[in-house]
Amino acid sequence: MYKISLNDKELDFKTLEQKIYRIVCDVACDALKDILEILDRMLMATRDMEAYRHKGIKKTHIHTVMGVIDYERRVYEHHNDDGKKQYVYLLDQYLNNETVGHVSTNLAEKIVERALEESYRKTAQAMESTTNANLSHTTAWNVIQKVGSKLRNKEQHLIDKYEHGELNGDRKVEVLFQEADGVWLSMQGKDRPKKGSKKEMKVAINYEGFKKREGQKKGYQVHNKTACAQFGKSKEFKKLWEAKVAERYNVDEIGVRIVNGDGDPWIKPDLGRDGVHFQLDPFHVSREVLRKVPDKKQAKKLNKLLNEGKIDESFEYLTELLIEYTDDEDAFGKLEKLYNYLSNNRDGLVPYRLRGLNLPELPEGLEYRGMGTMEGTVCDMITLRMKNRKMSWSEEGANNLAKLLAARTSGTLYEELDSLFDETVSEEMLEDMVEIVQLSAAEANRRPKKS
Repeated sequence: MYKISLNDKELDFKTLEQKIYRIVCDVACDALKDILEILDRMLMATRDMEAYRHKGIKKTHIHTVMGVIDYERRVYEHHNDDGKKQYVYLLDQYLNNETVGHVSTNLAEKIVERALEESYRKTAQAMESTTNANLSHTTAWNVIQKVGSKLRNKEQHLIDKYEHGELNGDRKVEVLFQEADGVWLSMQGKDRPKKGSKKEMKVAINYEGFKKREGQKKGYQVHNKTACAQFGKSKEFKKLWEAKVAERYNVDEIGVRIVNGDGDPWIKPDLGRDGVHFQLDPFHVSREVLRKVPDKKQAKKLNKLLNEGKIDESFEYLTELLIEYTDDEDAFGKLEKLYNYLSNNRDGLVPYRLRGLNLPELPEGLEYRGMGTMEGTVCDMITLRMKNRKMSWSEEGANNLAKLLAARTSGTLYEELDSLFDETVSEEMLEDMVEIVQLSAAEANRRPKKS
């Protein structure tokens, strides 16, 4: 029986609410424990005894939104269709009970939601205040690592299928917009580079066009955005990027691809392919001009020429600036770097809408607009959570979190979480299993044998 002293001088509505909430959660935990164990006994009695051989009882626990539940369940030896031995919990199969370690998926989803916004320590504190779950920040970290690593394995399987030509989505579009950029994150431990302290995480998105935001006259947003992110070699990341396209779209139906990037070699597509057009990101162009041109009025004029697609005039004006600042070593050096940057990406300087391309008509509700959403995507997806907060990362830990952040950006986070878990346990886990044998009173008092 639960009692609350009404004579408690410290009692107020907030405290009363918290105490009653915890009492109700404790009652719910006891009820759920009883139900789980009754179901487990029922499944033992009604199982196919030839297919499922009883191997004992295992004490376990699970963290839920109501609190920690300690209960017992039976494990069975089973051979699958291939004849391979497996050990399964019929209770888990019956309830489709998916867990991340000893955390229920319901609680794991809430941990993931919070961990994508805040540090693992704050996530654990939030779980304690908003649910009856008492978690450490290490538990929150473990949940992200386990779920993120499963997403990474799933993506590797996706890449393998793509490389073998076994991947082709069913969505048909004639035009696909693609953007990519990198974000530098502080590293720790063995993953810290010998020079400097940061590594570049690569980020890319695909989308089908621009549509108006609801309730806004001038606001636009990209339509059907998918995202991917990871550390690693450029070649491997481009495989992932292309695999993400092939997973959703029928690539044979894509007639035009417009790729927007800052000019890094790993972003540039194979321009020899029909229908592929590269555009140098307008934000990066404008930023480089403002950083390298000494006078603001001169920078504004150069940016205007570039935005209007007047490339020859832009280089002529930049050459005039180089002559003007010949005697200023610092200014001349910056202008020279700007000239080389623009020259190396000359094919992408003209905005795609000013090239006179014969572009297909987009589906109803979608429009062609200037590209350059990548900077905002990188900020919302990676920077706000993983950068500029005195944080440093291991490569594996950052990749695991980035996979979940990319899934949220793509709008598939909960779909991915639902598809990641199974009910079987490995044979190695049997080392922790204990078989319980019921004894009579006389047997219990008898001295056991040495074995």
